Formats: sequence, structure tokens, C-alpha cells
Amino acid sequence: MRGQPGARQEVGTEVTVREQIAGYVALQRLLDRRSALRRERDTAPEALAALRSQSSAREGQMDAKRSRRETLAAEQVILQRETEALQEEREHFRKQKSQVTNMKQLSAVVSELDHVEVQLKTKEDRLLAILQELEAIEAEIATLTEESPEERAARAQAEAAWAARREEAESELQEVDRELRLVQTQLGETAMARFKKLWASRKPSAAVPMDGTACSACHADLRPSLVQVVRSAEELAFCDHCRRLVYDPEQFAHQ
Repeated sequence: MRGQPGARQEVGTEVTVREQIAGYVALQRLLDRRSALRRERDTAPEALAALRSQSSAREGQMDAKRSRRETLAAEQVILQRETEALQEEREHFRKQKSQVTNMKQLSAVVSELDHVEVQLKTKEDRLLAILQELEAIEAEIATLTEESPEERAARAQAEAAWAARREEAESELQEVDRELRLVQTQLGETAMARFKKLWASRKPSAAVPMDGTACSACHADLRPSLVQVVRSAEELAFCDHCRRLVYDPEQFAHQ
């Protein structure tokens, strides 16, 4: 056979070369179909993936906001305690200030009071900033909490449509598997062994249609003599470049 040396033949006693090519083409198409169906079954459609992404992004933002709120609330509790303690300390030094009897004592008390006032001002400013940020977070959470009726309806519809399509794909996969087993039986062990070897080294495309006078897989031009072999379908023809089985799509059209 040209393209892969060998004589014009019937393959073993099981099937003719033309039947073998037809079987290989059928196997390739069924395997392609199985891969496509598995993708459909296992991969959410783009529209649904986008809706899920929106929902997931909203949930992620919600989690981040809640986490930030918890952190701020904890800091607020600590600051409130510290502020109350500083306020008490300030009152203590104010009372001391009114009771001092000399300038040295007054200077010391005023220094302590100033130090407390600075600390208190810093913590009160931080408390105010926390309160303002908490208010902003609560407002943001309120807008993120609810999925709009339109979004909810669109996502539910998309989920239902994909669930239905997954069921259809699973049913079609079972049919494809039945057809694969049938073709394998029709080809016989010898022809199947050859296809499996070819598939193992060239998957996911072991058998490819000729495109004009070129291999549709690697796009290399086929030798004129090889083109004739492909068109005759009397011998198995393999691309010189990628070594895939090449067939004439006009003779082996989709059934």
C-alpha cells in the first residue's frame, strides 16, 4: 500500500479495505462526538458560567465586607475601652490640676494631662473613622445582599436549561458508546488493533478528511500519487507528514 507500503488487499478475512476505512472514519466521528458531549455535560455554558461568576463575585465581596466589619467591630470594642480609660485618666489629672500647690506640681500635672489628651484625641479620631467605615460597609452589604429578581430568574433558567442538556448529553453518550461497540465488533480484532495503535499515537484525530489535496490535520500537501490512493479508497493512505489516516470526505460522508 502506498503512503504506508503494502499491497492492495482485503484486510484479513474480516473486512475489506473500504469497509475498514469506513469503520475508522465512523470511529473517529463517534469519538469526536463523545468528546464534545462530555464537554457539554461537564462544562457549564458561557452564559451560565457568567451568571455564576457574578453570584460568586457578589458572595466574595460579601465575605470580604463581613470580615472587614468583624475586624473593625473588634477594634472598636478595644478602642472604646481604651478611650474610657483615658477619659477617666484625664478627669483624674484635671482634679489634680485644681489641687496643686506649686508650679512644679502644676507643670508635671499639665504635662501628663497633655499627654493623655493627645492619646485620647488619636483614639477618638480612630473611633470616628471606624464608625464611618462601618456605616459605609453596612450600606455596601445592603446593596450586595439581594440578588435582583431578574438575575435570580436568569440564573435559575440557565441552570435548568443546562441540567436538561446534561441529561440529554448523558443519554446521547450512552448511544454513542453503543455505536462504538457496534463498529468495533464489525471491524474485528485485527482492524481494531490497528486503529487503537494509530489512535494512541495520533489522538484526538487518528483519521482525518482530505482537504482538497492536503491533509486537514497538519495542512501538508499530499503527493499526487497519495491523493489518488485516498480517492480510490482501495488502500489505507497515511499523510507523509503527520502519519494520520487520510480519507476522501466525498466517499465517506456523514451518515
